[in-house]
Amino acid sequence: MGKIVKGIVLGAVVGGGIRAAQDLRSSEDDLGAIAPRVAKTAGEAALAGATVGLLLTVRDRRRLKKLARQTKGVAKLRSLAETGLQVAVPALHQAAEITRERAVHAAEVAKPRVEHAIDVARPQVEAAAKEARKRAEKAAKTARPHVEKAAKDARDRATNVVDLATESAKRRLADLDLPTAVIAV
Repeated sequence: MGKIVKGIVLGAVVGGGIRAAQDLRSSEDDLGAIAPRVAKTAGEAALAGATVGLLLTVRDRRRLKKLARQTKGVAKLRSLAETGLQVAVPALHQAAEITRERAVHAAEVAKPRVEHAIDVARPQVEAAAKEARKRAEKAAKTARPHVEKAAKDARDRATNVVDLATESAKRRLADLDLPTAVIAV
């Protein structure tokens, strides 16, 4: 029985603690939504711990059975094992209820701290967004003359290429003794 109870308590504490830490770190939900998830995870972890404890108890029971075969008093050992299993089931239920209550209490205790952290962080996030917006506008304003110059240079180059192509076409047409009437755009 001791291993089952230890498994329940250890599983509930570890599972609930890990889930609470994950949910509080993500802080996407309010604490009212976190508490049931923490309680559920703690209950599931308690069941897993109980299973491990039960497996250890079964292993011990097998060892006791082997020992009982070697010694007298098999009936006494069997009754002890059965009593341990009968006691484990109510202990499991009690541990799950205690774990749920403690998880809800932990969520209630943590709620004001999380809300305070959100209130403290909000102005800093808003200031950072405002500063980023100002820097983006300044960068766009600084880049505008460079972009306009690059566009003008590209236009000038395109005009030069068109002029060169026109002259080249006129020369080829003149070589072929064809009329040269090219319309410039």
